[in-house]
Formats: sequence, C-alpha cells, structure tokens
Amino acid sequence: MIETDGQEGESTAGPTVLAALANPRTESALVTVAGALAKQRGGRVLAAHVVRVPDQTALSAAAEDDRLRADSERLLEAATADSAGMGVAVETRTVFSHRAIAEVFDLARRTDAGAVVMGYGGARLAGGRAESPLDELAYELPCDFLVLNEREFDPSRVLLPTAGGYSSDLSAAVARALRDALGSTVSVLYVADEGETDAGRRFITTWAAERGLDDAEVVVETGGVEAAIERAAAEHTLVVIGATERGLLSRVVGGSLTLSVLNELDTSVLVAERPSDRSLRERLFGRR
Repeated sequence: MIETDGQEGESTAGPTVLAALANPRTESALVTVAGALAKQRGGRVLAAHVVRVPDQTALSAAAEDDRLRADSERLLEAATADSAGMGVAVETRTVFSHRAIAEVFDLARRTDAGAVVMGYGGARLAGGRAESPLDELAYELPCDFLVLNEREFDPSRVLLPTAGGYSSDLSAAVARALRDALGSTVSVLYVADEGETDAGRRFITTWAAERGLDDAEVVVETGGVEAAIERAAAEHTLVVIGATERGLLSRVVGGSLTLSVLNELDTSVLVAERPSDRSLRERLFGRR
C-alpha cells in the first residue's frame, strides 16, 4: 500500500465518515451520503480514492504514473467541492493498493472512522472468489458500513423498509441525516402479517417516532416483503435498508455474495449494517 495525502480541510474533533471512491460517476452520490452523515454526527468527511493496482505492477510505479495521479486529483477535487457544498470539513487522500477492498477496511481502522460509504460497483473489485472463515475475519466490519447501488442518485424521496432489525437504527439515522441536510422526505415501510395491519401500524409509528422520524409517512402493507418493497420503491427515489443478517455486507464486499435487492430494483439502494459483536470463536467456527 502507498498512501498520498491530499487536501486537508478545517480541523474537527468530530468523528470521521470515510467515503471510499473508485469511480467518478458515483463520487457525488457517495460524498453526498457521507457529507449528510458527517454533518449529523458533527464530524468530517475523509474522501479516499482507493486505486486498485494489478499484482504485476509495483505500487511505487503506479504512484508515479502521471495519468493515474491526474485522474485521482480530478476525482478528489470534485469530492472536495461536493463536501464543501454540504457544509462539512473534508480531507482527501489517494491510496494505491493491490487489495482494494481490504484496503478500505484497513483505512477505516487506521483513521478510526465511524462509518464507511462505498459503491456496490467498488465492492465487486474483490472478485467472485468463495469466502472462508478466515476471509471473513479480514472483512469483519470495523464500523458502520453503507453500500450504495446508485441508479441516477436522487435522495429527494427516501423509502425506509424495516421490521425493526438490528441494523435498522443505522438506516433510520441515515434517512434522518438526508432529511436534515437535503430536505428529503422519508417514508417508513412495514410489512405486517395478514390481519395484523393495525398492530403493525402502531409498532412502526412508535418505532419511527423513537428514532426522530415522527414526520415520516408510515406505509403498512401485507404479503411478501420483496414484492411490498418493490411496489413502494416505485414511488420513491432512494431505498435505505438495514441489513437483516449479521455479516451480510462483509460477504457482499468480500465478493462472495450478491445481494438481490441491489440488483432487482430500478431505484438506488443504500444498504446499511452495523458491525458485528460476534466473538473470535464464533467467527472462526460458527455459533455453538
């Protein structure tokens, strides 16, 4: 790994939100999400361009490549401008590495980031190899993680499907951050069992209010969860959904799992997961 410092913005003692950038097309969307979250947390954005270097190319040669450096500078200049537009401090850096996805995890640990925002396309850089328990250790989430599958990113109408799962608090915080920073409208979707619509509405109304989303539209449906999300997503521009299984995004970014909701909706999807608290033994050998 070779890391080059870029521009450093105003100093701030608040938490760091790492925007892991790989593609100019998705830079603005990722920085917008990171900026909204940093603003909510009273922190800063660290915009990092992680350049994946082929194994046969020396990192020192890549770092001295004028074209690569110029491309990175343009990308980070755009990230700086977008962060400034969000009203948050920003620092930029370029990282040349043979192991791009693992480098994102390492960078999050080195900078003590409180959250990482990255693109799904960037996540696939790891390839399609099968994952072993030891691979999972390498990709154990170091902090809150947000993976965006961006389709003409528009955060104006946010849909938050939830059943109150363990990562739903993070997805609620992200929806609230987008509302507060960008004026997004938020709808909360709950899929109830047949005959439980009223109970479901009471549950999700209370759940939303307790998480600062008392102004959100509450939508309660019955039937299949996937079909309900698909119907509701058609009326919204961004779906923010908490991972329903611990370790889910570790497998997505590790290249061993394709998350169907990322591919099946025409709307941009942001999947959120909080880090696992599983023990080392559980991660190596599974639950006993």
